[in-house]
Amino acid sequence: MLDGAKRWIGGADTADLIAVFARDTATDLIRAFLVERTAPGLRLETMRGKVSLRPMQNMQVTLENVRVPDDARLGRVNGWADVARLLRAMRSDVAWIATGLQAGALEAAIAYVQHREQFGRPLASFALVQEKLARMLGNLTASLGLVVQLSIRQDAGDYRDENSALAKMWTALHARETAALGRELLGGNGLLLEHDAARFFADAEAVYSYEGTHEITSLIVGRALTGHSAFL
Repeated sequence: MLDGAKRWIGGADTADLIAVFARDTATDLIRAFLVERTAPGLRLETMRGKVSLRPMQNMQVTLENVRVPDDARLGRVNGWADVARLLRAMRSDVAWIATGLQAGALEAAIAYVQHREQFGRPLASFALVQEKLARMLGNLTASLGLVVQLSIRQDAGDYRDENSALAKMWTALHARETAALGRELLGGNGLLLEHDAARFFADAEAVYSYEGTHEITSLIVGRALTGHSAFL
C-alpha cells in the first residue's frame, strides 16, 4: 500500500509506469515500485505557470491507498545507497544539459551582437561586449572539459558520487553566469523570447536547482575531500 505525494515529476502524464520511491514502514528502508499510471488511488495534476523548461510537463503525483503487488517492487533497491547509484548517472545528464545550455546562450549572444548596431558600429566591435563573450566561452569550455572527462570515466565503469556532484555543481553554477551575461548583452531585448537569451536565462535557474541543489552537491564533494560528512 502506497501513500504520499511528490511534485515536479516530468513526463508522468504519458508514462505507462511510474517509478515510486517510498519508505517501508516495517523496515524503515527505501524501496522502489513500478506503479501503473491508471492505478486506483493515483492522481496526476499538471503544474501550471512554469517560466522555464516549458516543453516538459511536470506533474504532482498523489498516491492514496494505492495497492501494488509484490512483483511490482524493484528487488535491487533496498535502501538509500541504491537510490544514490541512480543519482550518479542522473546528475551526469544534468551537467551535460547545463553545458549545452551555455553553448546555446553563447551562440544566441554572438548572433545578436553581430547584427545589432549602435553608433554606426555592430555591438560585436565594442571592447566590453567582447570581454563578456570571452567569459561566456571560458565558462563553456571549462564545463565541456569537465563533462567530457566525467563521461570518459563513467564509460570505463568508474562511477563516483563526488564526480557527478562536482560536474553538476560546477556546470550549473556557471550556466547561471553564462546565461546572465548573454541576457545582459542584449539589453532590454534580452527579455524577449524572440532572441532566445531569456529562455536560456530562465532554464539556467531551473537546472541550478534540480537533481541536487548547489549546496547538496557541494557537501557531497566536501565529504569526499575531507572524509567528514556535513549531513545531519
